[in-house]
Amino acid sequence: MALSRAELDDRDVKAFCDAVHAGDVARARELVAVAHVRGRVNDSMFAFGQRAAHIAAKNVPMLTLLIEAGADLNLKSDWQNGPYTVLDRADEDTARFLLSRGATRTPNVAARLGWLEDLEQLVGADPALVHARGGDGQQPLHEAKTVAIADYLLDRGAGIDVPCIDHSSTPAQYALAERPEVCRRLLERGATPDIFMAARLGDVPLATRLLDADPGCVAARINEPGYAPVPPFNIYCWSLGFGKSPHDVARAFGHQAVVELLAARSPVRVRFINALMAADEGAARAALAEEPGLLPSLSPHDHGRLAHAIFVERFDAAGLMLDLGFDATASGVDGGSALHAACWVGHVPTVERLLALGRVPLEQRDPTHQSTPLGWAAFGSVHRRARGADYLGVADRLVAAGADIGALGNARSTLLDMAKGNPAMQDTLRRHGAV
Repeated sequence: MALSRAELDDRDVKAFCDAVHAGDVARARELVAVAHVRGRVNDSMFAFGQRAAHIAAKNVPMLTLLIEAGADLNLKSDWQNGPYTVLDRADEDTARFLLSRGATRTPNVAARLGWLEDLEQLVGADPALVHARGGDGQQPLHEAKTVAIADYLLDRGAGIDVPCIDHSSTPAQYALAERPEVCRRLLERGATPDIFMAARLGDVPLATRLLDADPGCVAARINEPGYAPVPPFNIYCWSLGFGKSPHDVARAFGHQAVVELLAARSPVRVRFINALMAADEGAARAALAEEPGLLPSLSPHDHGRLAHAIFVERFDAAGLMLDLGFDATASGVDGGSALHAACWVGHVPTVERLLALGRVPLEQRDPTHQSTPLGWAAFGSVHRRARGADYLGVADRLVAAGADIGALGNARSTLLDMAKGNPAMQDTLRRHGAV
């Protein structure tokens, strides 16, 4: 059946988006020469409401093409938790280029790139700019590249513990992974510490103080609830790693003294969980031998670590948990089960193993999105796109197991709507009868 004019136009626009993502200037040039594509060059057609210029922010030839096609360099992304500008992800040379072509300098960009003189000019003209919100709702202090910039902002009233909007993370938490000297300075000036800071910085006295004040912090894990200073979806998820423990962080940065301190202060339950997440069957079974009643005493939250492990693609850890009898229906991220998580990351072997258990509900809806596992697969095929994932295979397995292809994927959207942006997934769902 021939495509309609609207479908042909949409195909051209999608091809343009793909070319921008791929940095294919020649292909983008061909497409932007078409009037209906050029007319949408400023549309927010990319993830998190970004526009083509935001995606091309480190590619001067692509930016030049977009500017020639009418791109407005001062349009922000349509991101409700803190819109980004075209300068927010540009390197220094590209930022200078963008400024020369009309982009507007911001205090957040000046702080991020280490432009102290520019920052002084901006804040000198408007002192309230030390509190300006940028991408993800960060303030300039969140992005301070140097100790000098952090000091300048603090001296002019910047809030040392003000969280960003999107990740509820403080400036010190943003600085920790890649700007440890800035984090140390913020701690010296009164920032609230957490156990991951002590682990990353190798600060034994700080770790000792935190453990003395809150012995339970030794059980903290990134993106898991229960440790108030580091709520789920904190910036550590991306800078240090989903599911990491303080022990993992200290080990990754070579701070053996902190590793040994944390190990000495860890009860058997924490050692057991650490062994599970490391897929260390010997250590896990040793912990169970030390405390035989441990496995039956695990809480629903502990069983939910199975879903968390799958969500962050720790399939070896998930396999060990399943071997030990963890509850595959327990809630993980956004209240989804282990099957929801396996569908989100498109991992066919885990989906098959969970289905083989025979007790994982195919139509269970998570409490956050009211979505089925098949809905998570459809949405994940567009918005997660895990490396090496096979979302089409996941859909095939779920339908073969009895998943309702006619049900809504979530409370409001059809499965085809949730897979919009992935034609192959939509075709697979249609083949199974989705409408």
